[in-house]
Amino acid sequence: VTQELDLDPYTFNMTSFNVDPEDGSVSSIFGSLDLLLAKNDGSDYYVPSYNVDQIETFDNTDGYKVFLNGGGQQYMSATGLPVGEMSIDLHPYMMNIMPYFPDACMATSDVFAGYEDQILVIKNDESDYYVPEFSVMTLTEMCPGEAYGVFLSGASAIDFTYPTGGGFSSSHADVS
Repeated sequence: VTQELDLDPYTFNMTSFNVDPEDGSVSSIFGSLDLLLAKNDGSDYYVPSYNVDQIETFDNTDGYKVFLNGGGQQYMSATGLPVGEMSIDLHPYMMNIMPYFPDACMATSDVFAGYEDQILVIKNDESDYYVPEFSVMTLTEMCPGEAYGVFLSGASAIDFTYPTGGGFSSSHADVS
């Protein structure tokens, strides 16, 4: 399966892959980009121009913030086996960068059905939000290739799993 991502200039792109890349090194994953930096939610950085690689190995259970050099849109891709269903650890007291695993877009309310009481806010890199407690939703759907900021409402971690039947990839998919 090959997944392709479009990245925009002048912003932190929140990205994830729903494939397990053949070469899992961060330098390989982001190597085709003119990249300023990439970071995960554990404050580990990859800054190729300064030979900084605190991340080293790509982790599908993490989303990444990617900031490009230059003013043009850039593209990246990864080829590997589909991720399928797996759980994601969401931690309290921090903005988790959560990857998106299904191979089709899904309504945000469906993605987080059953978790509403445990989540304060979900956001994307375009400033769309979902605040379940107040039924505020400008983030109406979640899509492949994206990652989402998730802040929990309590002191307990969540072992999050996407709803079953969420369209997990089993064949070739080009995702933009």
